[in-house]
Amino acid sequence: MDTENSSLNPRHGERIEEGLFAEINGVSQWITLRGSDRRNPVLLILASLSRMAPFFAPWEQEFTLVQWDQPGIGATQAKNGDTGTGPLTLERIANDAIAVAEFVRNRLCVEKIAVLGMSGGSLIGLKIIKQRPELFSAYVGSGQGVNWLRQEQMGYSIVLEQVRAAGNRSAIEELEAIGAPPYLNAADDMLKSKYCGALTAAEQAYIAGLDPQIMAAVRNPSPGSTWIAPGLPTGDPRVTALAAYEKLRGEIFAFDARRLGLTFEVPVFFFQGEQDLYTVTSEVLAYAAEISAPQKLFAAIPGGGHSAFFLRKAFLDLLTTHVRPVAASIA
Repeated sequence: MDTENSSLNPRHGERIEEGLFAEINGVSQWITLRGSDRRNPVLLILASLSRMAPFFAPWEQEFTLVQWDQPGIGATQAKNGDTGTGPLTLERIANDAIAVAEFVRNRLCVEKIAVLGMSGGSLIGLKIIKQRPELFSAYVGSGQGVNWLRQEQMGYSIVLEQVRAAGNRSAIEELEAIGAPPYLNAADDMLKSKYCGALTAAEQAYIAGLDPQIMAAVRNPSPGSTWIAPGLPTGDPRVTALAAYEKLRGEIFAFDARRLGLTFEVPVFFFQGEQDLYTVTSEVLAYAAEISAPQKLFAAIPGGGHSAFFLRKAFLDLLTTHVRPVAASIA
């Protein structure tokens, strides 16, 4: 379906393509494992629903991808409902993520796995590599939360300045009406995100240039798709994601990565969209300079914003060049 990266050297190992519910800390949770060669290093993606599997298909040439529908979203929410998943906190999700990592290690018979934390998943990613570094070969943050409130406030100021310079009267009125964060409700968060989290021109162009079958498979997967839990309604992922966010937003706004400590035992990489105005990139660059890790790297993705992973070839090039050798050597 997707010929991108077809020039990669073919590998002839055994493919893995599984979707299953696993008992994670007493709750049945949906996990997918997909890759072209079981010998490839394993990459757990945090904050990406398993239904995104068709989009990430090119990455399966270099990594065995693990996607997990965490409590409150996706197939895990559809199976368990609000009462079956239990309370949502960052600590609970981090504990579940650790359990997922242990499950995957046992399932695939590997010693360590790499982690990619995107946006809210980057908070969980930092927490778990700090708590259980022996489980992980590398950490990659994108849309990295450092001091979430400060980044929100910086993004608001930058965007407001931009729309004023452009004379965008409707945007000026909307942003001035809500003022700078923090806000009392998620509705104002979403209005600000409409501007600070908007796809960049490069991200929009990349998605527009995709084979239409790819996004069609994401939005409306065909029956029997191995990355979709059978027999469960897919629903609108935005609705459940917003409901989960509302339960976590107080903790998210209070998050400060520096409180975790600045020394890590795991190689740390930040692949940040240069135009990210949601988790403002200058703050990630400053944080990257402060931390200590066995290996660390900050790389800006030209044209990328908060959703820099949508520039999936540029992102994969960074993963392949910098993360794969590390993950493969200690997996």
